[in-house]
Amino acid sequence: MSNGYRFGGEEIKEESSWRYPIGNVLATLVLCAIFLYYYVGPSVEEFTGDLPSPAITEEAVTIQIASHIFTPAANYTVYPRARRGGTRDEVSLYTLWPNMSGYAPANRREFVDDDPQTRRINIMISKRTTPIGEAERLDTLYLPHTVDRRGVRTPYQLTKFSFAEQRANVPTNGYADTELFVGADADENIAALFCYKERTGIPSPECWRIYEYSNDIEVSYRFKRPYLPEWRIIDTEVRKYVTSIDRTARNPQ
Repeated sequence: MSNGYRFGGEEIKEESSWRYPIGNVLATLVLCAIFLYYYVGPSVEEFTGDLPSPAITEEAVTIQIASHIFTPAANYTVYPRARRGGTRDEVSLYTLWPNMSGYAPANRREFVDDDPQTRRINIMISKRTTPIGEAERLDTLYLPHTVDRRGVRTPYQLTKFSFAEQRANVPTNGYADTELFVGADADENIAALFCYKERTGIPSPECWRIYEYSNDIEVSYRFKRPYLPEWRIIDTEVRKYVTSIDRTARNPQ
């Protein structure tokens, strides 16, 4: 930068001719970086570990929920954040029926896709959110809203109950798109399973159960409706798996 003097003795500063072109180039690079990050960069969910992503490793992860310590293998965890371990309110797991195996590249499609025939079972272990048990929920929350409290027997040791169809401008109980199946599990406890109806608009219907694992833990699991006839074996294997990863159950204090 060179200096000069104008009339009257005032100093004149001459700016470099490269200043503005360089500024424009830098601004363009910044905008390009922002554009590329927005479209191809990691999302907030990826940074926080809240985006489902399978793991190959079978190394155990230590997770404490309420008073229980669970140690699932990493390839059973759905979200990367769970693999950090520590104290949490819940953990999402998945496994493949009927072997109850964790994720493996050879079975990637069944773990990742939502095909109606996938053998994946999704399991959620969490702190209990309600003080009432499954049998009480059935009597006080579910059955009063069914069309016929006698239900209809099915070939797979369950009684099916239906709910009123949803109609325009008429409030519903929230169960309109589901059917309730009630039976007894292998331990002769009441088992209440909900299943989405098989119809257009629900392309991959699921069934699920929520049961009390302990005074402060509840477990819910989901599987595809085509496997409903095998519900009792699925239920037994899910409960067996949850117990197997509960270090507290193996080492009672």
